[in-house]
Amino acid sequence: MRCNIPGPLEAFETWLLRRVAQAEEAGDVPASLLAELRANFEAVRTTAQEERHAAAIQHLTEIAEIPSEQEAGALESIEAQPSVMLVARIRET
Repeated sequence: MRCNIPGPLEAFETWLLRRVAQAEEAGDVPASLLAELRANFEAVRTTAQEERHAAAIQHLTEIAEIPSEQEAGALESIEAQPSVMLVARIRET
């Protein structure tokens, strides 16, 4: 199966949902995955950007096992990385 990912980031959700639907039809993934993805996308749409950002940072600090008192310094270190800055700029456009 050929994988054609669209260029614009806005089209990614549509592309992903279509691919998951195809995988569900083929029996390659659980039948509940498509509904779960749709619910997650909707939840993101209804959550403020600041809340999403805070939740993402919290998740990263948990994965990295960073104590809560060191989160601010860790955030500064993460944001100082060139690749993170690039991703942040892409998200803003």
